[in-house]
Amino acid sequence: MQSALFALGWLIFVIGQAHNSVASTANTLKGWPGYVTWLRAQFANLITRAFFSAIFGGYIVQTVSAKLISAGLSLHAVAVAGLAGYAANALLYQLFGMVPWLRVEVSELAPPQNPTSKGP
Repeated sequence: MQSALFALGWLIFVIGQAHNSVASTANTLKGWPGYVTWLRAQFANLITRAFFSAIFGGYIVQTVSAKLISAGLSLHAVAVAGLAGYAANALLYQLFGMVPWLRVEVSELAPPQNPTSKGP
């Protein structure tokens, strides 16, 4: 159950990231084809983040759960797992953004169209 919630938290972050990119006016990604383009462009980045999240997922959940229990909080490891999956993906997203060969500039991949002139 913990692994499933960790993966769900991880996936929710990816869905939100993709949605924000497709909804952005800084590129021309639109609709389902925009999501497909985004997933193709982000594939190496997502696989790398998934790999490192999977490696450290169990450690993160156990460590955070132990700290919460020692602090007297009764948050179950299952709840921690979902939050940890989301947070792990968010952290890795920021870290891998500093690695040039993993960074994807969507605005360069699908540049915005020239804005039309809006009169005086």
